[in-house]
Amino acid sequence: MATKKSTPKELRQSPRQLEMAVYALHLLNGAQKSIDHEDIAIKCHELAPELFAWRKYPDQVNLELVRVSLSDAKKEKNGALVSGSGRDGWRLTPAGVTWLAGHTHLLSPSGGRFGTHTARRTAGSIDTVRRDRESRRIEGSPAWSTWLTEKQIDVEETRKLFRIDSYTSPKLLGVKIARLLALFDGGSDTRRFLEAAAERLKSEGSTDA
Repeated sequence: MATKKSTPKELRQSPRQLEMAVYALHLLNGAQKSIDHEDIAIKCHELAPELFAWRKYPDQVNLELVRVSLSDAKKEKNGALVSGSGRDGWRLTPAGVTWLAGHTHLLSPSGGRFGTHTARRTAGSIDTVRRDRESRRIEGSPAWSTWLTEKQIDVEETRKLFRIDSYTSPKLLGVKIARLLALFDGGSDTRRFLEAAAERLKSEGSTDA
Protein backbone atom coordinates (compact mmCIF):
# COMPACT_ATOMS: atom_id res chain seq x y z
CA MET A 1 0.00 0.00 0.00
CA ALA A 2 1.47 3.35 -1.05
CA THR A 3 2.19 5.86 1.69
CA LYS A 4 1.42 9.53 1.36
CA LYS A 5 4.45 11.77 0.98
CA SER A 6 5.22 14.11 3.83
CA THR A 7 4.76 17.79 3.23
CA PRO A 8 6.99 20.50 4.72
CA LYS A 9 5.67 22.18 7.85
CA GLU A 10 4.36 25.71 7.62
CA LEU A 11 7.01 28.36 8.16
CA ARG A 12 7.21 30.26 11.39
CA GLN A 13 7.66 34.01 11.59
CA SER A 14 11.26 33.49 12.70
CA PRO A 15 12.99 31.62 9.87
CA ARG A 16 14.71 28.35 10.67
CA GLN A 17 18.08 27.23 9.33
CA LEU A 18 16.60 24.72 6.90
CA GLU A 19 14.28 27.30 5.36
CA MET A 20 16.98 29.94 5.00
CA ALA A 21 19.38 27.44 3.42
CA VAL A 22 16.76 26.56 0.79
CA TYR A 23 16.10 30.24 0.15
CA ALA A 24 19.83 30.94 -0.22
CA LEU A 25 20.04 28.16 -2.79
CA HIS A 26 17.12 29.75 -4.62
CA LEU A 27 18.86 33.13 -4.74
CA LEU A 28 21.96 31.48 -6.21
CA ASN A 29 19.89 30.08 -9.09
CA GLY A 30 19.83 26.60 -7.68
CA ALA A 31 16.92 25.56 -9.89
CA GLN A 32 19.07 25.96 -13.00
CA LYS A 33 22.39 24.51 -11.85
CA SER A 34 24.18 22.81 -8.96
CA ILE A 35 25.55 25.25 -6.39
CA ASP A 36 28.71 24.68 -4.36
CA HIS A 37 28.30 24.15 -0.63
CA GLU A 38 30.59 27.05 0.28
CA ASP A 39 28.74 29.50 -1.96
CA ILE A 40 25.48 28.59 -0.23
CA ALA A 41 27.14 29.02 3.16
CA ILE A 42 28.30 32.54 2.29
CA LYS A 43 24.82 33.48 1.08
CA CYS A 44 23.24 32.05 4.25
CA HIS A 45 25.59 34.12 6.37
CA GLU A 46 24.72 37.25 4.38
CA LEU A 47 20.98 36.65 4.83
CA ALA A 48 20.93 35.56 8.48
CA PRO A 49 24.37 35.52 10.14
CA GLU A 50 22.89 34.78 13.56
CA LEU A 51 21.57 31.44 12.29
CA PHE A 52 24.81 30.12 10.83
CA ALA A 53 27.61 31.63 12.92
CA TRP A 54 29.97 29.98 15.37
CA ARG A 55 29.08 30.63 18.99
CA LYS A 56 32.56 31.92 19.87
CA TYR A 57 33.19 33.53 16.47
CA PRO A 58 29.89 35.17 15.44
CA ASP A 59 31.49 36.91 12.45
CA GLN A 60 32.32 33.58 10.79
CA VAL A 61 29.97 31.16 9.05
CA ASN A 62 29.70 27.58 10.33
CA LEU A 63 29.86 25.40 7.21
CA GLU A 64 28.64 22.34 9.10
CA LEU A 65 25.42 24.09 10.13
CA VAL A 66 24.71 24.87 6.49
CA ARG A 67 25.50 21.30 5.42
CA VAL A 68 23.16 19.87 8.06
CA SER A 69 20.42 22.30 7.04
CA LEU A 70 20.67 21.28 3.39
CA SER A 71 20.79 17.58 4.32
CA ASP A 72 17.63 18.05 6.37
CA ALA A 73 15.95 19.85 3.46
CA LYS A 74 16.78 16.83 1.29
CA LYS A 75 14.85 14.44 3.54
CA GLU A 76 11.46 13.15 2.46
CA LYS A 77 9.88 14.11 5.80
CA ASN A 78 10.78 17.76 5.13
CA GLY A 79 9.41 17.74 1.58
CA ALA A 80 12.56 16.72 -0.37
CA LEU A 81 13.11 20.36 -1.29
CA VAL A 82 16.70 19.95 -2.49
CA SER A 83 18.91 17.28 -4.02
CA GLY A 84 22.66 16.80 -4.13
CA SER A 85 25.48 16.65 -1.62
CA GLY A 86 28.41 18.60 -0.26
CA ARG A 87 30.64 16.90 -2.81
CA ASP A 88 28.47 17.27 -5.92
CA GLY A 89 26.73 20.54 -5.09
CA TRP A 90 23.08 21.26 -4.31
CA ARG A 91 20.07 22.17 -6.41
CA LEU A 92 16.36 22.74 -5.93
CA THR A 93 13.92 19.96 -6.73
CA PRO A 94 10.53 20.62 -8.37
CA ALA A 95 9.03 20.33 -4.88
CA GLY A 96 11.48 22.95 -3.64
CA VAL A 97 10.61 25.37 -6.44
CA THR A 98 6.90 24.99 -5.74
CA TRP A 99 7.39 25.37 -2.00
CA LEU A 100 9.40 28.57 -2.43
CA ALA A 101 6.73 30.12 -4.63
CA GLY A 102 4.34 30.07 -1.70
CA HIS A 103 6.70 30.75 1.18
CA THR A 104 9.58 33.00 0.13
CA HIS A 105 7.99 36.12 1.60
CA LEU A 106 8.21 34.65 5.10
CA LEU A 107 11.98 34.14 4.93
CA SER A 108 13.09 37.75 5.34
CA PRO A 109 15.02 38.17 8.63
CA SER A 110 13.02 41.37 9.17
CA GLY A 111 9.72 39.63 8.46
CA GLY A 112 9.24 41.57 5.23
CA ARG A 113 8.83 40.39 1.67
CA PHE A 114 11.89 39.79 -0.47
CA GLY A 115 9.85 39.27 -3.62
CA THR A 116 10.22 36.45 -6.10
CA HIS A 117 13.29 35.51 -8.08
CA THR A 118 11.46 36.05 -11.33
CA ALA A 119 10.47 39.60 -10.39
CA ARG A 120 14.12 40.60 -10.03
CA ARG A 121 15.01 39.65 -13.59
CA THR A 122 15.88 42.59 -15.81
CA ALA A 123 15.00 42.98 -19.47
CA GLY A 124 17.59 41.33 -21.69
CA SER A 125 19.05 39.16 -18.92
CA ILE A 126 19.86 35.52 -19.68
CA ASP A 127 16.96 34.32 -17.51
CA THR A 128 14.48 36.67 -19.18
CA VAL A 129 15.58 35.67 -22.67
CA ARG A 130 15.28 31.99 -21.74
CA ARG A 131 11.89 32.53 -20.10
CA ASP A 132 10.54 34.28 -23.20
CA ARG A 133 11.91 31.56 -25.47
CA GLU A 134 10.47 28.79 -23.34
CA SER A 135 7.15 30.62 -23.04
CA ARG A 136 6.80 30.70 -26.83
CA ARG A 137 7.74 27.02 -27.07
CA ILE A 138 5.29 25.98 -24.34
CA GLU A 139 2.39 28.02 -25.68
CA GLY A 140 2.98 26.61 -29.14
CA SER A 141 2.93 23.01 -27.95
CA PRO A 142 0.03 20.53 -28.43
CA ALA A 143 0.10 19.88 -24.67
CA TRP A 144 -0.70 23.54 -23.96
CA SER A 145 -3.56 23.63 -26.48
CA THR A 146 -5.10 20.46 -25.07
CA TRP A 147 -4.81 21.77 -21.52
CA LEU A 148 -6.50 25.07 -22.43
CA THR A 149 -9.41 23.49 -24.27
CA GLU A 150 -9.92 20.20 -22.43
CA LYS A 151 -8.00 20.65 -19.15
CA GLN A 152 -6.23 17.40 -19.95
CA ILE A 153 -2.60 16.60 -20.69
CA ASP A 154 -1.42 13.72 -22.85
CA VAL A 155 1.61 11.85 -21.48
CA GLU A 156 3.47 11.69 -24.81
CA GLU A 157 2.87 15.39 -25.44
CA THR A 158 4.12 16.11 -21.93
CA ARG A 159 7.30 14.13 -22.50
CA LYS A 160 7.96 16.20 -25.60
CA LEU A 161 7.29 19.34 -23.59
CA PHE A 162 10.02 18.47 -21.06
CA ARG A 163 12.24 16.99 -23.79
CA ILE A 164 12.45 13.54 -22.28
CA ASP A 165 11.70 9.97 -23.30
CA SER A 166 10.83 6.74 -21.50
CA TYR A 167 14.53 6.17 -20.74
CA THR A 168 15.04 9.47 -18.90
CA SER A 169 16.00 8.90 -15.27
CA PRO A 170 13.79 10.33 -12.50
CA LYS A 171 16.76 12.44 -11.36
CA LEU A 172 17.26 14.08 -14.77
CA LEU A 173 13.53 14.61 -15.17
CA GLY A 174 13.43 16.35 -11.79
CA VAL A 175 16.19 18.68 -12.97
CA LYS A 176 14.33 19.52 -16.17
CA ILE A 177 11.05 20.15 -14.36
CA ALA A 178 12.69 22.38 -11.73
CA ARG A 179 14.44 24.45 -14.40
CA LEU A 180 11.20 25.18 -16.23
CA LEU A 181 9.12 25.83 -13.12
CA ALA A 182 11.65 28.35 -11.79
CA LEU A 183 11.33 30.51 -14.89
CA PHE A 184 7.69 31.40 -14.24
CA ASP A 185 5.99 33.09 -11.30
CA GLY A 186 3.74 31.00 -9.12
CA GLY A 187 0.09 31.59 -9.98
CA SER A 188 0.71 32.33 -13.66
CA ASP A 189 -1.10 30.23 -16.25
CA THR A 190 2.19 28.87 -17.54
CA ARG A 191 3.29 27.85 -14.06
CA ARG A 192 -0.03 26.14 -13.34
CA PHE A 193 0.20 24.30 -16.65
CA LEU A 194 3.75 23.09 -15.97
CA GLU A 195 2.79 21.91 -12.50
CA ALA A 196 -0.16 20.01 -13.96
CA ALA A 197 2.11 18.50 -16.62
CA ALA A 198 4.62 17.39 -13.98
CA GLU A 199 1.82 15.79 -11.97
CA ARG A 200 0.67 13.96 -15.09
CA LEU A 201 4.11 12.42 -15.50
CA LYS A 202 4.20 11.53 -11.82
CA SER A 203 0.85 9.77 -12.09
CA GLU A 204 2.29 7.65 -14.90
CA GLY A 205 5.31 6.74 -12.82
CA SER A 206 7.67 8.76 -15.01
CA THR A 207 9.18 10.55 -12.04
CA ASP A 208 9.49 10.30 -8.28
CA ALA A 209 10.15 14.04 -7.96
